[in-house]
Amino acid sequence: MTVFCRIYFFVLILSTHLFVCGYDSQESKDNWSFRKLEKPKIPSVIDTKWVSNEIDHFVLNKLEQNNLSPPLKAERQILIRRLSYNLIGLPLSKDFQNLPFTRLVDKLIDSSHYGEKWGRHWMDVVRYADSNGLDENLAFAHAWRYRDYIIDSFNRDYPYNQFIREQIAGDLLSIGKPFVESKRLRIATGFLALGPKLLAEPDPVKMEMDMIDEQIDVVGQAFLGLTIACARCHDHMSDPISTDEYYKLAGILKSTRTMEKVTRPTRWFEHVISHPLDLKYYEKFELLISAQKSLIKAFKEKVNAELFAKGKIKKLPKNPVNFYSDAAKKELAELENKLSVYEEKIPKLDFCHGVEDGNVTDLNTFLRGDSDTLGEKQKRGFLSIFPAKSGELPQNNQSGRLELANWITQNSQALLARVMVNRIWLWHFGKGLVSTPDNFGVSGAKPTHPELLEWLACFFIENNWSVKKVNKLILASSTWQSSSQVNNESVELDPVNNLYSRYPVRAMEAEDIRDTWLSISGDLNLTVGGKVFEFENRKHIFNVTSVDQTSYESDRRSIYLPVIRNHVYDFFKLFDFPDPKIVQGERKHLPTSQQALYLMNSPFVQSVSKKIAQKIVTPNMRSSIGDIFSKIYLREVDDHELLESIKYVNQFPNAADSLHPYASLVQAMLCSNEFLYIR
Repeated sequence: MTVFCRIYFFVLILSTHLFVCGYDSQESKDNWSFRKLEKPKIPSVIDTKWVSNEIDHFVLNKLEQNNLSPPLKAERQILIRRLSYNLIGLPLSKDFQNLPFTRLVDKLIDSSHYGEKWGRHWMDVVRYADSNGLDENLAFAHAWRYRDYIIDSFNRDYPYNQFIREQIAGDLLSIGKPFVESKRLRIATGFLALGPKLLAEPDPVKMEMDMIDEQIDVVGQAFLGLTIACARCHDHMSDPISTDEYYKLAGILKSTRTMEKVTRPTRWFEHVISHPLDLKYYEKFELLISAQKSLIKAFKEKVNAELFAKGKIKKLPKNPVNFYSDAAKKELAELENKLSVYEEKIPKLDFCHGVEDGNVTDLNTFLRGDSDTLGEKQKRGFLSIFPAKSGELPQNNQSGRLELANWITQNSQALLARVMVNRIWLWHFGKGLVSTPDNFGVSGAKPTHPELLEWLACFFIENNWSVKKVNKLILASSTWQSSSQVNNESVELDPVNNLYSRYPVRAMEAEDIRDTWLSISGDLNLTVGGKVFEFENRKHIFNVTSVDQTSYESDRRSIYLPVIRNHVYDFFKLFDFPDPKIVQGERKHLPTSQQALYLMNSPFVQSVSKKIAQKIVTPNMRSSIGDIFSKIYLREVDDHELLESIKYVNQFPNAADSLHPYASLVQAMLCSNEFLYIR
């Protein structure tokens, strides 16, 4: 037997062993992330002067254990630029730059643009898109309502546990609520509805189960950092999740109405969210239209019968109206005009993507994932990792989504809190305390600072699940305010910066790049929320030649640009925008030659550079260059940079006009690492 064959059979035997008994191992049940949450003690440190709050105790304790000195504090200009992009994703206006740091934090965190920045983070996690993707790319014309719900929730600092409950069971929570709140809660269920769907799948059972599998996957990864969907065909390879438990959860979503019909032509369900009075008005118009159509039909039948009786026709022609008398034609025209008036005046109803309870169903286990090979019937329920009492399980007359929402936010709250505080940390530092933010299972990474993660999770729960309070705590820490400067000591003892011996330098996100360009050029429209693009609902985004005719020409912030599955905006895709078909809690930023070529040659960059130069440049060269540095880098130009910039402008070859050298200088600065990276 060859070496390759020996290795192959060893892997086969090992994988079979894991398949049979791996998920049930005591080790997997005792995984750190499944344990009860206990608040650790604050560790002592030697250098107490460096410490600003509890976070620093945990970080400095690790540094001191590894014989590392704490990092220096970042310069103010660097710090406020970092702060501005972390909180609102926009350059800081001049009015704010001189505010004391703590007051500046409050101003930015209370800004309506905070929800846009942090809402976009959440949209990465919940795979937001404006089309279904996969086989047929049809428009989700009302997806923007769920996007605005997210922005509003972060701006209002809605308690995170309630935020989760609304997205799973908002329609059930809306019962008996006033109209505005009821509408908001039904919009929240867009979370479950807006996933990719294989609408051309000929097998309706497979189509529905694929959709349910996707919903289980996003619930598991987004909220609990668990890859529950791995148990669809066999017991989970590493986590204590059985196939039977998968189908207990699947039964809850099978009992949920996401689609109006799964047989072709498929059609997804939508909530009507118009005011009840508007809905009644609409229904009255529907009755008028229906009555008028019946009247027209009866009139035609009467006149046609008269034509037969008078012998003017022997059989009904294709268009009998041609045989009508002038008086009959005139009367018919009046009836049809009245119908047209009714159809024009009928009010438009408002809709949103979402789900509601359907036929309550308990599913059999699909053996090996095959719907034709059924195992035992599974009563709807949850994962045994976090046991639920009998009174907490789904009721017989409802889908079980409300109970699922309660189970996640109560029975599983320790894991829910751990996953979210890790995401918040990641969104501030570019990497999480757990480097696999969507996988807290046995196969995921272990935390670099486990006690800090536990303490933050406890702090989160104690402070009413407030994301803003966790943000303020992190921003006030010396850890976050550290310089990104590298020294020999930190490189040698902390080469990948797991100990936070320096602030991690990270790439600016695609949306922040575009929004900053438009902001500096004076073209950015800062209106928050609302419908920006007109799509015909349920219609193909691509034309018959598969060319995406979606327009991205807009002066609005990037969060409002359409996200088309299978064909993400080229600029976004180039700068590492996440795949909207999957949960992607962490963006992978990879510098490429294509990015450099775009920055050098793109008409968009050139146009922006020219507009910035037009806005800033005056006859005073020194003052103009200083203003350019202030606008782009948010700092003063130093003497060497000023001299080099003057030389660049004066010696610029073949200038088309006096503004051309300045526009080129601006473009060079927009392509620079100092602009493209947060440090």
